[in-house]
Amino acid sequence: MGSSPRIPELDGLRGLAILAVMLYHYAPQTGALRFLAPVLVTGWIGVDLFFVLSGYLITGILLDSVGRPGYYRNFIVRRALRILPAYYACLFLCGMVTYYPAYAFDWKDFLHATGWYFLYFGNVKEFLENQWPRMALLTPLWSLQVEEQFYLFFPLLVWALRRQTLAKALAGAAVAALAIRVALTVAMPSNLLGVYVLTPCRMDALAMGGLIAIAIRERPEWLRKSWIGWGAAFFAAVFAAVWELAGNSPWSVAMRTIGFTAVDLAFAGLLATLVGRRPPILLALFRARVLVWLGTISYGVYLLHVMAPKGAHVLLDPLVKLPPQGSADLFLSLGASVCAAWLSWSFFERPILKWKERLTADHS
Repeated sequence: MGSSPRIPELDGLRGLAILAVMLYHYAPQTGALRFLAPVLVTGWIGVDLFFVLSGYLITGILLDSVGRPGYYRNFIVRRALRILPAYYACLFLCGMVTYYPAYAFDWKDFLHATGWYFLYFGNVKEFLENQWPRMALLTPLWSLQVEEQFYLFFPLLVWALRRQTLAKALAGAAVAALAIRVALTVAMPSNLLGVYVLTPCRMDALAMGGLIAIAIRERPEWLRKSWIGWGAAFFAAVFAAVWELAGNSPWSVAMRTIGFTAVDLAFAGLLATLVGRRPPILLALFRARVLVWLGTISYGVYLLHVMAPKGAHVLLDPLVKLPPQGSADLFLSLGASVCAAWLSWSFFERPILKWKERLTADHS
């Protein structure tokens, strides 16, 4: 399984996703930019865009390599090299900062959670306890666990099923995710986190990306239909209506059911339009250098975007104290996260990725 060339507009789409997530966490509550907060707090949907894009890219890799020697092994090795070193390095850093009083994190909180996160079941722990981890640095990891739980078995499904049957299975998974969210919301109305962090509840976004990957290989003309763009706009409007009418929150009943489905369909339509019709205006937008660069380092940004701003405050507070969640803090947090991620990409992640070809070359 050789390395797939990077597609700049998809890196740009990834850059938009991570920017939305950062702005969600850094939305200013005070200062000159506080008027942006009602818009920025919708940025949690950046994770859904990550899911759709991941489903598209990973399904494409699997479809193009299925049947080759070492198919499953190569996928797991390459995926592990991309995901695990930075992930476990992040856990190590989380443990280290518990020794610094300025971070206000108790090492007991870290030990209480670390086993679950080490084994990639932190999202299950969050569901069972119906709360985010007491150590906030661990909060972003739930989505990585959703993906890895899904991709542990998905390659076997791609291997076992014909593409037409696989498409039906993915469509069924998308419908099943909505049904599971509805059932869980009815059965456990007070458990808000379950429908947000459990893999069966979020597999619709991954499945939609997978369907687009199949379509671009089997029926590319379908993705050039103009109705896809109109459909994306319609579902974006549905999401906006749910957001406005149900209380500006990802935790309302409406959002946890049809809202998640609507935003995933909107992003799937955007992706399908981008890879199918390839309108010049979208290509120009998502090939913007800053978005492409941000997308390239997005994994490190996602892992470090909670930790890095806290470290910046520890260093700067003796010199100048910035109000937390203020307008100035927004720029400090963005700068700290991007710098930390660039260092991680340049000196840690990218050197490790060079081992991909070495460890899989004999099995391709």
